[in-house]
Order: sequence, then structure tokens, then C-alpha cells
Amino acid sequence: MREEERRVKGVGMGRVVKWNRKARVVYVQCRTGKGNLQAWRHQIGKTDDPECRKCGRYAETGKHVAFVCTNGEDIGRRWSTWEDMDDRARWARKEKDEKGFYTVDLVETFFSKIDLR
Repeated sequence: MREEERRVKGVGMGRVVKWNRKARVVYVQCRTGKGNLQAWRHQIGKTDDPECRKCGRYAETGKHVAFVCTNGEDIGRRWSTWEDMDDRARWARKEKDEKGFYTVDLVETFFSKIDLR
């Protein structure tokens, strides 16, 4: 039962493995709320201020970075929930090059542009 509760629902789980390393790391940090997020660093005593380093208006949590921060609007955020990110109609875009058509993962592109340093 507990393992089932922790499992990410939707198609997102299988495709994340194929992402570039930076996108995977930032995605996992945002989903878990741990890592190099200011709110987490404040909680464990590494920093004095939990405020977002980009907008400075709210605590820098995973949900804030992925769905609220004004920085996300500048780099192409298109979702309002984690479930929206797993909806293929919202994350997949077909593009064409000289070899033919291929699918672009917009969520991977979004998370690879986020800087949590």
C-alpha cells in the first residue's frame, strides 16, 4: 500500500528517465521539496531566508518554482499541477527536422532551464 502511494501516477514516470541530467535533478528536487530549494535549506538551517531567489515574494518550494514563480512564465511554464505535467496533450509537441518528425518534451525543456544554484 505505501509503495503504491509513493508512486507517481501518469506517463511522467517512464519518460523522466530519458531526460538530461539537469532536468531530472531539478524535477526531483521540485517534486520532493528537498535539495537546493531555499525553503528546504532554511528548514535544515543552511540559510536564513526561505524566500525565492528569483522573485523574492514567496518561499522557494518545489510547487512555487514549478507553478507560481514569475521566472517560470519567462521560460515557458504551461501547467498548474503535477498531473497537468503528466498529460501528454500538454507536454508533447511534434517538430520536424531533416530526418522527419520527433516529439519535444516541454516539461524536460522547462526544468532544464530552471537554475537552482
